Amino acid sequence: MLPKLGKAFGAVSSAAHSVSRSSQGLPLSVIGPDVRIVGNIITQGEMQIDGQVEGDISCHRLLVGEGGRITGEVSAETVQVHGELNGKINASTVLITKSGRVTGDVTQDSLEIEAGASMEGRLIRRGSVKALEQQAAAGKGNGSAEPAQIAPPKAPDLQQDAAAGNA
Repeated sequence: MLPKLGKAFGAVSSAAHSVSRSSQGLPLSVIGPDVRIVGNIITQGEMQIDGQVEGDISCHRLLVGEGGRITGEVSAETVQVHGELNGKINASTVLITKSGRVTGDVTQDSLEIEAGASMEGRLIRRGSVKALEQQAAAGKGNGSAEPAQIAPPKAPDLQQDAAAGNA
């Protein structure tokens, strides 16, 4: 009886470890709705998050499902948010759907926010980031003009004022 269980377990185990491929041929990793991960995730492929992740994610393409919730920084080529994402996003293309909720800064080349979506944070185009970094390196602060230097007022000549008053 044990050998049969062992064979059955081995079959399930090997099936569980097989890697799905996305339509682009990249490995696809899915975090199911009953899974909660605390820690960072790094992959060269695609990720679909239907559960909860507390940590940073780095991947080629990220899809946050309607039930998915991420708390952490995301770095990817493409990010689609149907669920909730609390943290910074750095991606070429970002789509926040009508059911999506993003709280945090979004650095991107292309951004689409559907009607009904929730977005709270700064939207930063990648080209703007390079310009801001160059300004900071040049020591120009935030780009605002320096106030003009005004000479202090002259002290009044009391003797001249007194002579004018006696005349």
